[in-house]
Amino acid sequence: MTVTTQIIEDVRTRATQARAEFEAVVGAENIHDEKPALQEFTDPYDNRQRPRFTASYVIQPGSTEEIQQIVQIASRHRVPLWTGSQGRNNGYGGSAGRVDGSVVLNLRRMNRVLEVNEKFGYVVVEPDVSFAELNAYLVDNGYNLWTDVPDLSWGSVMGNTLEHGVGYTPYGEHADFVCGMEVVLADGDLVRTGMGAQSNSRISHNHQRGFGPRLDEMFMQSNFGIVTRMGLWAMPRPEAWRAVWIHCDTDDACYELIDALRPLLMDGTIRNRVTIMSLMAVVPTQTVKADWQPDHAPVTEEVRALMRERTGLGNWNARIGLYGAPALMEIQEQQIQDAITHIDGARLVSREYRGDVKAEEVLPQDQAMAGIPNMDLLNFLNWYGWEHTGHVSYGPIMPLTGEDGKQMHELLVRHCDRIGRDFGEAFALTPRSMQMFALVLYDAANQEDLERTYVMTADLIRESAAMGYGEYRGHLEFMDLIGDQFDFNDNASRRLNEKIKNALDPAGILSPGRQGIWGGEFSRPANNPAYFA
Repeated sequence: MTVTTQIIEDVRTRATQARAEFEAVVGAENIHDEKPALQEFTDPYDNRQRPRFTASYVIQPGSTEEIQQIVQIASRHRVPLWTGSQGRNNGYGGSAGRVDGSVVLNLRRMNRVLEVNEKFGYVVVEPDVSFAELNAYLVDNGYNLWTDVPDLSWGSVMGNTLEHGVGYTPYGEHADFVCGMEVVLADGDLVRTGMGAQSNSRISHNHQRGFGPRLDEMFMQSNFGIVTRMGLWAMPRPEAWRAVWIHCDTDDACYELIDALRPLLMDGTIRNRVTIMSLMAVVPTQTVKADWQPDHAPVTEEVRALMRERTGLGNWNARIGLYGAPALMEIQEQQIQDAITHIDGARLVSREYRGDVKAEEVLPQDQAMAGIPNMDLLNFLNWYGWEHTGHVSYGPIMPLTGEDGKQMHELLVRHCDRIGRDFGEAFALTPRSMQMFALVLYDAANQEDLERTYVMTADLIRESAAMGYGEYRGHLEFMDLIGDQFDFNDNASRRLNEKIKNALDPAGILSPGRQGIWGGEFSRPANNPAYFA
């Protein structure tokens, strides 16, 4: 079946019928249907007068046991639950559910750091613990461990990790450092993954694999279960660290830099998640457009030259972290310098810090490399001065070559020029691949501007897929479209996901449509065409 208007009406009716049972589990005070609460749990960058997806109400359980009871009630009544932690997945749809009228299952009351093991370097957290809160917990209690933070530290550690989010220390690929989960399935059953499946295990969070398949990945970017606790390895605090910046004044220099850094990433000279940011990914976090020009026309090359002159930045700016003994970092920095000597206009700047440096002693632009929480990127939303600014994120993955970076940059420029819009752009490097992070702003109070931006983003997704690049993550609006691009053997991967979905969740009630995975009576909406259809 498809999600028809009748099913949406039925969903709201079922939610109403099930409410008393939910209240008996969590208490009436932990169920919210007042307008401000419903507004908070929609897509914050949707048009407020015409929101695409609105919950019937919001449930906030306080324990794993309450979640077990909630999913059993939801399965009986066939009420779809859209699960979120902090609910700050902004740029990707926020807390909104894919099926209008779903009940939002928000886990903000589950906010404990359950364990910190300094000897083995891991933490165990509940869903709502944010990066800022975890960092404060480690600092306040004197642990010699670092957090690893994404660009915005207000989000959930667990939520970001489950969505394949990244940070910028050597522990920046968050999903790679998960070790042991507790998961509630759609029938209320409770499972622990890895070595934690042994009830008396002493190494639930020390060793990532158990007996049989490793299941942690199955619950990332999926809707197969609700993760209620998660072990995550944390980086031991180094003796010292360096923030190394390489500024390049031309696009060609950026592409050469990508190729120059690849051997140093592959051999481990550079261990952190290197990011190469465009000028327009940095300047809008520090200034507003009116500081540079009087209109909203795209920034010109002349304005970019003025920006470089006033800020000392390049057209592209690589952020590299080095960690450990100062003598070792000196050698590593020299290796980086030697690798870029052939690149015209590439200049290297570095700053060294103690491992136990206080956050206020670190320059804001260097903080992410030490796992220090920062919210500066949010300033990007002030660039145009609109009252209700939205943004949509675009994130293809490509091979780690300058030529691939060039192709993706030129594609993004062409499409953003077509709608007359500035954008922020960065490449996040791994030893063999890189992700593009692109952030495109729109006036969310202007329905035409919102739709134009979404249509453009959909075209980017299709065109980059035709070039062989797939998205690593997607906005709620584009999950089905992105799933379409993974088309080998008639979308065999999606068909496999939906076989698993139907086996574990036959009613299809857990976050239907997340990552384009549908089940039960819920499948791709037929009468609710997306902006980009």
